[in-house]
Parts: sequence; structure tokens; C-alpha cells
Amino acid sequence: MTARTRERETALLGGRGSFAGVPGLLTARRVLVVASKGTLHRTRAERWLPPEAEVFTGFCPNPGVEHAVHAARRRAEWGADLVMGIGGGSALDVAKAAALLPADADQAEETILGGRPVAGNGTELLLVPTTAGTGSEVTQFATLYRGRRKVSLDTPRAQADVAVVDPALTDSCPPSVTWSCAFDALAHAVESLWSVRSTELSRAHAREALRRIVAILREADETPSRGERDALSEAATLAGQAINITRTTAAHALSYPLTARLEIPHGLACALNLIWLMPLVERAGPRDVLDQRGPDAVRGAVSVLGSLFGCGPGELGHLLGDLVARRVASIGVRLAEQPSDELLRLLVAEGLASNRMGGMPVRLEPEQAYEGLRRTLAAHLPGAGDGACATTG
Repeated sequence: MTARTRERETALLGGRGSFAGVPGLLTARRVLVVASKGTLHRTRAERWLPPEAEVFTGFCPNPGVEHAVHAARRRAEWGADLVMGIGGGSALDVAKAAALLPADADQAEETILGGRPVAGNGTELLLVPTTAGTGSEVTQFATLYRGRRKVSLDTPRAQADVAVVDPALTDSCPPSVTWSCAFDALAHAVESLWSVRSTELSRAHAREALRRIVAILREADETPSRGERDALSEAATLAGQAINITRTTAAHALSYPLTARLEIPHGLACALNLIWLMPLVERAGPRDVLDQRGPDAVRGAVSVLGSLFGCGPGELGHLLGDLVARRVASIGVRLAEQPSDELLRLLVAEGLASNRMGGMPVRLEPEQAYEGLRRTLAAHLPGAGDGACATTG
């Protein structure tokens, strides 16, 4: 099974037990491993990593440009011909940057910020996700932050040569990670389905992902079964393949400032935006449609979503709100207080400035985003009044 891009393919090795094949992929290679210390411990890396492998752990969740630059420098100094990223989306994104960026810090930053073309250096890339959500193992994107602003690498050269997707690696994920990641994959599928860039193939990937995710979000216990984790891993990869064709849209664009400024986990931030975006897309009149294929394309996407979510007209936002309400306690996030009017408008302005807005099928005005976000945060993350901006547990 392969994930196709414009310039290359990712060889996908999937299924429970596939992780056992990773040591064989490292034989006779000079390897830089990008992983957190926790991931190295959980995967017992000392038992299977080649003794000459170099390990880079100098990054954090929602990694910054500086982490990517340091990783690229380590790759160059080590002379690695293979970079392996193992972990959640942050580890995989840093691994992509490590494999691609020049060793010079100024040149690396210029590349990330779009002022310098991404040049290949012959380093191969192996990605092993340990969460089910980001789909980064099959995309050509790497999300990074410069301060509180999201930036990203977006190039076919960031596509992995090989991805090993073993659902068993997600078994140890706590509910907080499991459900936020599931919402991330759901958002990928929903946004890809209605994107102005959708294709027959991207829509097929998105539909298959949603068939798995919606049922699990609705029916699973707080800790999913093995079979449910298998399905979530499959769905995350399918949704990743979908957005690799289309990119994401407003739910993701507006999620990044929620994560950077309010510390709302990324997947939950995407789902919160979808709660108010879904009705907006559903109600859009012909004059609001931006998809050049016309209103029928938008109505078709909404119809498919209604079928997959099992709801009637006008119910998509309510149904997703119910799913979020079912899982938000497991994710474990609360706001100390609701964002001020000034902060809300800043969040909206930063989100609407994202290049991901170009995929939206309908017009979205700042006031609509402001009202939608205000109402949804108040309904689903009421202020706790304990003095901290946000806490996750």
C-alpha cells in the first residue's frame, strides 16, 4: 500500500505487529532518531536501535522553528543518511524538518519561512506514529511555531519514504491524547471532504475515515478496545491521505491560535471550530459559495456528512457538539475564564490570516467567526475561575 504525492510515494507498512519490522529497516544505515524521552522508554528503544544511532530529543509539543533548526544541524553533524521520527505529530514534524533543512541556522529559518526553496540532500525519511490522529506519516507538511504563530513546511520532499503504522503503539495513549487525536483526524476528513480542492480520491479517503471515527467517538468507552484503536489508526492515515491532496480549511486555520494562546489541545480546538462551522457551511446560499464547481458541490459534501454522521438537515453542528461534550472531560482541558473580546478578535484575525483559509467552500466573515467561536467556547469550555489561562490533565 502506498500514499501517492506529486513527486514520490510513501511505502506504508501497517497492522498490529508491523513495528517489529522497524529494526530491519535501520540495518547498515547511519540513523538520526527523533523521539521524545517518553517514547524511547515506552518503545524500549535501547533494545532495538543500532548502537551507532544518534538520538535527538530536543523538542516539545507544538515544536518551534528553533527545534527544527537544531534537529537539522544534528543530522548534518552526524552525517545521517536516514532520519527516523517516532512519536506523535510533533516528533514526526521535527523529523521531517531534520531530514530536509540545511544545517546553517539562517538558511534553515529562511527555508521554513518560505524565502528559500527546499533542496533535497539525499536523506531518507522513516516515520512511525505512536498516536492516531495527525496523519503526518503520509503528508507533505510539517507544522512548526514561531513564537505563537504557526508556520509550516509544505513540500513533496517532506513526504516519508516509509511509514510504519502499528496500532499497538497507540495502546498506551491515555484518553486525553486518544480523543484529541481522534478529533484531529475527524477534522481532517470533514475539511477535506468540503474543500474546494477535493477530488474523487480525497473524498473516498475522507468518507472511509469518517465511517470509522464517528462510530468510535459515539460508542467507545473512555479507553478504546484494541479493535477500535486499530480502526482509529486506519482512519487517521486515510484522513492524512485526504488532506495531503486538499489541505485543511478554516477549522484548522482557526485552531492554531487556540492552541498557541489558550493551550487547547490541537484536535479539540479543530472540533470546537467545526461545531459552528458546520451549520455555516450547511446554510450557505449560492452567493456565499466560493467553490468554483458551484453550490451543488457544497450541498453534495454536506449531504455526505449528514449520511456519515447519521443526522438530518440542520443537525450536524448539534451532533458534533454532543460528541465533543461526551469526550471533553476525558481530554481534560478547562479555561480559567472566557477569553476577552479583544483576545477573541485577535484569535479570529490570526486564524483568518492563515493560507489554509483558501480551501473554504463558502465565505466566512470575521464577525461570523467571532460569534461562532465565542458561543462554542462558552458552551463547551466554560471558565473555571482558578487563575490559570488553561490547564490540561
